[in-house]
Amino acid sequence: MPLTSNLILFVGQLPVEQRSCLLERNVLLNSLSSKLMRSTILGQWLQIVLPFYLIFILAISWISRRRWSSSNDYLNASRSLPTWAAALSYLAYNCGSIEVIGISAMAAQYGVQALHFYWIGGIPGMVFTAIVVLPVYMRTGARSLPEYLGMRFGLRIRLLNVCTSLVSTVGFSGVALYALAQVLHVFVGCSLVVGALASASVVLVYVLLGGIRATIFTSIFQLFVMVAGLTPLLFLTVHFNFASFAQRSDRWHLWKPLPLLSPHAPLDCIGVAFGLGFVISFSYWCTDFVMVQRALTARTIDAARSVPLLAGFGKMVLALLVVLPGVAAPGLLHGTKLVSFDETMMALMSFAFGPKLLALGASALIASLMAGLAGNVSGFSALWTGEIYRRHLRRDCSEQHYIRAGRVAVIVCFLLAQLAAYVTFCFHDLMEFLQLIVALFYAPIFAAVLAGVYSRRTTEQGAFAGASLGVFAALTLQISFWMGYVHFGSQMAVNFYAAILSFTIAILGCAACKARKQEKRETEQNGVVLEACPLHAIRLTPSLAALSVTLLALCLLLNVFWW
Repeated sequence: MPLTSNLILFVGQLPVEQRSCLLERNVLLNSLSSKLMRSTILGQWLQIVLPFYLIFILAISWISRRRWSSSNDYLNASRSLPTWAAALSYLAYNCGSIEVIGISAMAAQYGVQALHFYWIGGIPGMVFTAIVVLPVYMRTGARSLPEYLGMRFGLRIRLLNVCTSLVSTVGFSGVALYALAQVLHVFVGCSLVVGALASASVVLVYVLLGGIRATIFTSIFQLFVMVAGLTPLLFLTVHFNFASFAQRSDRWHLWKPLPLLSPHAPLDCIGVAFGLGFVISFSYWCTDFVMVQRALTARTIDAARSVPLLAGFGKMVLALLVVLPGVAAPGLLHGTKLVSFDETMMALMSFAFGPKLLALGASALIASLMAGLAGNVSGFSALWTGEIYRRHLRRDCSEQHYIRAGRVAVIVCFLLAQLAAYVTFCFHDLMEFLQLIVALFYAPIFAAVLAGVYSRRTTEQGAFAGASLGVFAALTLQISFWMGYVHFGSQMAVNFYAAILSFTIAILGCAACKARKQEKRETEQNGVVLEACPLHAIRLTPSLAALSVTLLALCLLLNVFWW
């Protein structure tokens, strides 16, 4: 039986001493044995739940499809969705493969310090995006970040951002595809290759069918499935072994166990606060193509600004659903080291759930991962078609021609993602690979955006040189670490410091090339620079101000409580 063979394989791959320890733990052994006996029942429930779930998302794709009047409707859906849909899709995309598999692995490895990726690594950057960045983007009429950079600086920095974004979306797609294949391998028993192809085929159908609107509305449904599958796990893990939460103080505090400055430690305060909390967080929320694309689907400027703020409250709640079970995993599994930390969530579900809940949990994992995969694939399609194909290869074609080109790009992205999925095997967990991508490609672009938004004297030459040097500096540090020339306590630590280095080099490069004060680009008068925007255009309404203050206050209180 598929589940039986996978669990036996899991136990058999452990070292002898860990295997003996595992067999001596009666609670875990009894739990695994009961799962083995019920694996046929699990298979029956999966045969009911999974087909129903897949049919439902295909139905949503069919309903959401429409006759597109322009390629923008199919690729971006700019300024066309209600606020609730934009906010939920914003949250669903971010809380896909990165959150469920990757963060639970981080929680098993580092304890509640994984909450940093939600709170300090999320909330301040989301508020900054809402207050500062989105008004500037929307006032220009830009439909994407590359388009804004083209308005602000010119062609070179726009192309650089497109290239880095294409690489990033392929990398993120590969991670989601790998995680999907792993989930199907554990719960269904199919090989990794078959699982990757099967899951990719489903996502391929509904992205081709309905474009970005299908991606958005299916991701909202997938978000609710994910919450339904993860909520029981939180209560069951606490019920099984609540004492394990408090017994390990090093796993139960956010900041207390961390040294102030120690790159040789797995994590330190400087790396978390500045590398994650500022550079990586702000870079991701302000410059990730898909996140910006989701926010710009809102119909008005104020609605777009409320999207990350509303999503922020959902992100704070989802942190508990994902992190706390992961923190409890070592205690619940009696210290047994998993073959991979990425197996934490699946191992916990196998331990805590019966067949019915396990089928729901498997569907929840598949749902979250499909949302992340679909978002990145549709983002790749929009980037390639709008920024490369339409602007540089085939100008002045019909809108239907560009829609067809976008569909071809979807297929190409899936093929590239299959290759990128294999890179994931080189890392201990998914989050290490994902944070590496952000450190390399997002941080220097964010430096260029920040310099361009705040100062009209930043030139195209400075932005391009700064961003290019930032990528090169971060890549050099990463390669030096891999070759053993420099030493850090973990891959995550070097990611944080590479992000700091990349951002610093990039911002210095932007500052080194300044235009004379009297030399003003004509486009700067249209609001592409913050100081050129009228005050009323960036002032917060009372409701947005209240949301921002409440969100930041909750984030601060939670950090104090978990100190």
